Amino acid sequence: MSPTKEDYLKVLFELGGRTMQVSNKEIANRLEISPPTVTEMMNSLVKVGWVVYTPYKGSMLTENGTAYAKEIIRKHRLWEVFLVNKLGLDIQDVHREAELLEHTTSDVVAEKLEEYLGFPEYCPHGGAIKIDLMDVQEDHTITISETEAGDRVVISRIVDEEKLLKYFKNQHLNIGEHVVIKDVDTNIDLITLVTLEHDDEIQISTTLGKYLFVEPVNI
Repeated sequence: MSPTKEDYLKVLFELGGRTMQVSNKEIANRLEISPPTVTEMMNSLVKVGWVVYTPYKGSMLTENGTAYAKEIIRKHRLWEVFLVNKLGLDIQDVHREAELLEHTTSDVVAEKLEEYLGFPEYCPHGGAIKIDLMDVQEDHTITISETEAGDRVVISRIVDEEKLLKYFKNQHLNIGEHVVIKDVDTNIDLITLVTLEHDDEIQISTTLGKYLFVEPVNI
C-alpha cells in the first residue's frame, strides 16, 4: 500500500475511526488537504476493503483496515521513542521524521527496534505501542470535547501533529496534566478548563479538543 493510503488509515484510527464515523472535514483538516481529495481517497480505500464510507456522514475503518492502521501506528511510535530517547530529538520535532521512517520499516525491523528499545509501552505523546494496549487505550479514553462541566481528567494522549503539540505545550496541556473542566459552551464552541498543576484557566475550541485525549480521575 502507498504511504499516502497508509497515512489516511492512521489518521482515521487516531480520530476514532475504529468505532465511529469520522467526517471528511476532520480528515481534511488533519492532513491539510481539501475535502474532495478525501472523498476520492475514501472511495479508493472502500474498494480494497479497508474503509466503510457513508456519504455526508463519514468513514469508519473495517476490521482489516483497523489491523493495518495499528501496524503503521506501532512502527511510527517506536521510531518516535528511538528519536527522543536515543537521538535526543525534541518531542515536537520527531513526528515528521517518524512519518518518513514508518513507511519503509519492515515487520522484522520493527520487532528488532522494539526489542532494542526495551519493549516500551507508550510513545512520547502518550500513544500505546503494543497492539493490545491500543485497544485498551482507545476504550478507556475520550477526547476532552466529550467531557462535561465538573469532570476531572488527566491528559493521556495528544494527537501526534507538530502544530498541535506546540500549541498544547504552550497552554501547559501536557501528558499527565490533571485538568478540571469548568464549563462547556456548545453554543460558542468553547471549553473552559483549569490545569491543577499550574492553576491556569484555559479556553479551547471543541474542534481542538478532539485532538486531546483524557482519562477520568476519581476524586
